Amino acid sequence: MKRILNLKNHRRFFELIDKSARVNPIIERYRFDLKEYGELRNAIVHDRSGGEIIAEPNDYAVSHIEQIARLLLEPPKVAPLFLKEVLALSASDPISRAIRELSRMSYTQVPVLGNGETICLLTSNMIVKWMGLSLADDTFDISATTLQDVIKKVGHESNYEVVSVNQSLIEIPDMFYRWQQEGKKLEAVLITQHGKLSEKLQGIITNRDLPLVHKALEQIDDE
Repeated sequence: MKRILNLKNHRRFFELIDKSARVNPIIERYRFDLKEYGELRNAIVHDRSGGEIIAEPNDYAVSHIEQIARLLLEPPKVAPLFLKEVLALSASDPISRAIRELSRMSYTQVPVLGNGETICLLTSNMIVKWMGLSLADDTFDISATTLQDVIKKVGHESNYEVVSVNQSLIEIPDMFYRWQQEGKKLEAVLITQHGKLSEKLQGIITNRDLPLVHKALEQIDDE
């Protein structure tokens, strides 16, 4: 924890937990357990009755501490669980293709590529907004309108995050939660080799994938 916080001087164990929990999702996840084990350690080392040890860790406590240590040293990554072929469209594709693909796959968003890199995340809301504006100004043409035309007309938001294949899996639910706290919706987490939009998409995590993320993390807890 001192390494996480880049501290050189001594700090109380409980203070280290609280401070590092703010920046490390694994410490945050196991904050209560670590404090309990801190109390157990104090009971073993300091609290004695007539010189006798009055507490000792059982097998579960030892294995759980070791598990937390493993998670800190080698946290689970988004790879390989969420590495997959990603449906992506070109900015030059007609909006009709996007509608067909989103309907076929039951998706609500799709990455749009331009000059070999991701330029935005097209959402069903953007499509509906474009339809409304185009009907209003009598320019609606589902065959001739490209995705680039749609983006120019309705604009787009930074509604996604980009992470590398080495991103900690534990941090993914926190990303969606932080956006929610700010009153915004994180549409997707895009995965590339080094977390750069100029790189090929290697995976995607959306809201509907969160149950799978939580299931994977629960399996870690049960190990």
